[in-house]
This record gives sequence, C-alpha cells and structure tokens, in this order.
Amino acid sequence: MKLLFVSHAPLTTELGAAQIALHLATALRARGHDALAWSPAPPPPGVPGWGLPRRQRRAIEGFVAEHGPFDVIDTPAITASADLDRRACLVVRSIQPELRYLWQDVRADLGQRLPPSARSVARAVLAAPRAPAIVAGWRRARLILCMGRIELAWMCRRFPQWRSKLGSYLCAPSPDDRSALLEIRQHRTPRGGEGCRYLWIGRWAAHKGTGRLVSWMAQHASAAPCDTLTIAGCGPAAERDLPAAWLRSGRVRLVPSFSRTELPALLASHDAGVFTSAVEGWGLSLNEMLESGMPVFATEAGAVADLRPYFPETLHTFPPPVRIASWPRLEDLETNGYLARFDWAAIARSYEEQLLGSKSHGG
Repeated sequence: MKLLFVSHAPLTTELGAAQIALHLATALRARGHDALAWSPAPPPPGVPGWGLPRRQRRAIEGFVAEHGPFDVIDTPAITASADLDRRACLVVRSIQPELRYLWQDVRADLGQRLPPSARSVARAVLAAPRAPAIVAGWRRARLILCMGRIELAWMCRRFPQWRSKLGSYLCAPSPDDRSALLEIRQHRTPRGGEGCRYLWIGRWAAHKGTGRLVSWMAQHASAAPCDTLTIAGCGPAAERDLPAAWLRSGRVRLVPSFSRTELPALLASHDAGVFTSAVEGWGLSLNEMLESGMPVFATEAGAVADLRPYFPETLHTFPPPVRIASWPRLEDLETNGYLARFDWAAIARSYEEQLLGSKSHGG
C-alpha cells in the first residue's frame, strides 16, 4: 500500500506529533509498504490562526493531487476534507483529544479574568468553528484511531454511532531513546537520605494540569522542605505563574527547553516523576520516566490506563506522599511483555491490521 501520514507540525523528532508520524511511516516501510510522512508546515507569512486549518487542507489536497494517488491518507480530523475522502481511504488518527483540548483552552482563556477580556472572547469565537470541522472529519473517515484506551472509551461514549470504525493505537519512544532509557534504568539506585528530586515535563498549558501542579507544590513544600521540583520543557510562561521565592531558593528549577540528547541526563538526575494532566493525548514523558526507572505519580489521563498493567510497582496515583517510605522494585519489562507491545514494529503491525479490517468492512 501507498500511505501518506500528514503531520501538521514540522517533521522533526523534537515535536511529538511529527515524531509519531515519522516512526509509523518508518515501521510500515519495514513491513513492505510505501509509507511517507509529510507536513504542510510552515504556513506562509501572515496567515492568521483562524485561517490555518483551511490553508493546511488546501496544502494537503495540493500535495496529494501532485504526488498521488495514495491508497491511504492519514490526517488529523480537522484537515480530513471531502476531497481527500474521494481520493483515498481516509484515516483520522488522533494525536490529541481535539475537542477536549479545544474546550479546555477556551475555558482557561475565558477564565483568566472575570469578566473575560474582549481579546479572550474574540479568541473563543474564532475557535468555535473548529469543533464542527473536527466532527466532520471523524464522520468522513473510514477508520478513526484514538490514542490509547482512555480516549477510545470517551469516543465510544460520545459517538456510539461510530463504534464500528473506532480503534486505537499506542505510542513508544524511538529505538535510540529506548536504549538510553533502559541504560539509566539498569544503573538507577533507590534514593537514600532526605530530599526527593521530582521532575515534571511538558508545555505550560492549562490542560497539562499546571494549576494542580502549583497547588501541590505549595502544600508539599512545607511538609517536605528538602524536596525539589524541576519543571522542564515549559517554555518562558511557567516563570510568570510561580512564586519568585520558589525559584530563588532552588526549591523549583525551570528548564524552559531541552533537546532529545539532553533528555537522558535530565531523567538520570531525578528520583521521581509527576504527571498532572487533566486532558492528555498520550504523554510520552510517562513512558520515558517509567522506562528510566523512576516512580511516577500520575493523574488518570493520556497513557496512564495503557501503561498501568506493565508498571504495577512504579506507576502511582497523583499526588505523591509527603515521604516515599520505600522505593519500589523495578518491573522486568521484557518478561511482562511491555517491550514487545510498546515497540514501533508492533504498533505498525496493529495499525496495518486495523486498516485492513476497516477496508474489508468498508468495501
């Protein structure tokens, strides 16, 4: 089969959505398919945010017309147009819970101040057309692949009429990253003495549970004064929301950005992870922290439900206790099947099986 994987984000492994498209395309090529990952980014200068989906749809349609035909076009829901549906088997593969993200962003924007500013109201009005466009993309798709079981369950509840074309897929670190993560895991030793070094990784956005994180740290700081927290990958926004005293004291450290090559050292220099998302696509940082041997205290979002069976000792419910009384024994990830299942070759095989099943049912 000739497959096109569309990533709205630029094709770089620094960005999660692009990383997934690249890994899937590579793994499917290894299975004998002609699989291509492609991005319409960057937009021309001057394209406003509200006009970006239309510009992306036109760019994708133009690319398909020039470089097709394709047997399968895999694109986010908002760019799953009628033209693409006529040209190929249309797959909408989620990279994030788009409607829930949209609602979270609008609610957070409007709730920053009461009454909301005119700018916040304008942004909410401009965001409103995205919701029907997303639903229209789901309606056109031959196959809708949700990211993990939490999103799949939500879609089944909200759109039961599409159960027959709903499926799911998993995510995993790249093979190169995995080697480094398992090396850290092999040499990790339980934390001794006072003070736990916590790590939080993610964009500083409302759906990531940033408010929950700050509230927890405010309570935890007085109960466990020797503990520290590093907030990584947050960009410049986090500094505005944190008490300056926390940063001056070193209790909280900010790493606004880091490269993939810096990730192993970041993981190795911390003892435990926290994951606070209210809504999440997958949260690859969960895999990365757990594979590196860190206990992680997580909310019920993203990949948590998919990972829990494989990390019974190290994946716990957020928030952490005041003091971790005993450090968990690390799971054997080869024996329990984790490494075999959360592997891009296995993920590509599952994608292929679900795709073939949808085509046989859809004609």
